[in-house]
Amino acid sequence: MGQNILKLIKPADIITLVNALLGFASIMMTVRGQVDSALVLILIAVIADGADGAVARYTGYGVLGANLDSLADVIAFGVAPAVIAFVILDIGYLSWVFSGIFLVSGILRLARFNVAEKKDGFEGIPITAGGFIVALFLLIRDYIPYFVYVFVVLLVILSLLMVSTIDYPKLKQPVILAPMSIILVFDIVVFYLGYPDLVKIASLLLFIMILAYVLSPLGRRAYGNQ
Repeated sequence: MGQNILKLIKPADIITLVNALLGFASIMMTVRGQVDSALVLILIAVIADGADGAVARYTGYGVLGANLDSLADVIAFGVAPAVIAFVILDIGYLSWVFSGIFLVSGILRLARFNVAEKKDGFEGIPITAGGFIVALFLLIRDYIPYFVYVFVVLLVILSLLMVSTIDYPKLKQPVILAPMSIILVFDIVVFYLGYPDLVKIASLLLFIMILAYVLSPLGRRAYGNQ
């Protein structure tokens, strides 16, 4: 006889499911034409994605944890950003191509991570980082000249980095995580308070910080080998 699935769910798994629901809500917001709200839900999902790992370290890891985490990440940081990208690009069948490449690359990245069991860092950028960068970039799209072309290039670069064999360290240092977390929470709060200019500024700061980690050849030295 199988086990009752409710008995297998740990506190961290509940947060993981919230992460999946945030991705689903983001997709629904996109369908309703509320793109900025959809993007901010991805930012909230980033917090949930970090929180489930923190909670798991204190309350224990369940047998469902790793699989649930990957499935939730596909929704929140793969499907949701891809749907938003498809809607915003609006360049015919090429919208399908570039958003689809991003999604498939993210799925492949997660599948490889699950079988590789790499514990000391990441091989290729995590799908969370990819979805995070897409959301931040689209929140500052008013600042970007030739936006569509730049966005297409960004999607291709992120797709290649997700399936690459480039090693990235895990970000654990408080000196890096603390300011990023503060700015991220600030970004979300000012969005719901109705300050779009502050949202753009905070999103730009976050975009620069996360892009520096992802693209800079000095990334390991700057953030430390883990």
